[in-house]
Amino acid sequence: MTRYALPAIFALFAVALLLLAAGCAEQAPASVVSSGGLSASVSKVESHWNFGLGCYWKPSGTVYNSGDADAQNVVAYIQLIDTATGSIRDSKTVAIGTLPKGASRTFDVSLDGECDRSYRVEVRPVAGP
Repeated sequence: MTRYALPAIFALFAVALLLLAAGCAEQAPASVVSSGGLSASVSKVESHWNFGLGCYWKPSGTVYNSGDADAQNVVAYIQLIDTATGSIRDSKTVAIGTLPKGASRTFDVSLDGECDRSYRVEVRPVAGP
């Protein structure tokens, strides 16, 4: 190996990582959904990349209860949706629990995605029996 081969390989590897990470820089648009006095909003969606996970998105948001009564067994269904195909790339269910009337709770999750795709986040809060 020549004296410059190792630094050149390292430089190419670094450029490849930067290009791959640049594909994860786009933030996914978020939705606001209301259902039966419950509503949810996404305040921010950050995209990340690391060796172990590849590209992943971290939506943060809030579930609100604007109804007339306490909401029991509330869960938030959070989906990362491919904007080109409309297919669900990843989803998580977050247990919110009891949400008194007028109250809100925040959530943070990680959703797996592909670096070269564009996504939006949808959140649907539901109260159980």
